[in-house]
Amino acid sequence: MVETFDDVAERLAATNDVALRFWSPMDAASTHGVLWFAELQRQVTAAFPDRKALIVLDCGDRGDLAHAAMCEGLRVICFRGSPVMLDKLRSIAGQLGATIETQHPSLMKSDSD
Repeated sequence: MVETFDDVAERLAATNDVALRFWSPMDAASTHGVLWFAELQRQVTAAFPDRKALIVLDCGDRGDLAHAAMCEGLRVICFRGSPVMLDKLRSIAGQLGATIETQHPSLMKSDSD
């Protein structure tokens, strides 16, 4: 999980991969704010122009924050709300070139569970 520029920079330094996704903590849009992660994405893009480092902002079940995140330029978000709201957000995402994930990695069961 990433919350700061240093979190992202540290992980980028540890790999040669060009395209990476960095997940925010669960419900980070509510706790940290959409603008925090939008600015973090801008800083990462400016500092590492040769890398495709995308921050996935977890918006929980908050459709308003998911919409705001996409409008602020975040291109990958996670939304775990109602199917009706998910359909509406997917329509908006399609217009903005964004992607919506529906499960945060911390909720995924491992094979050993």
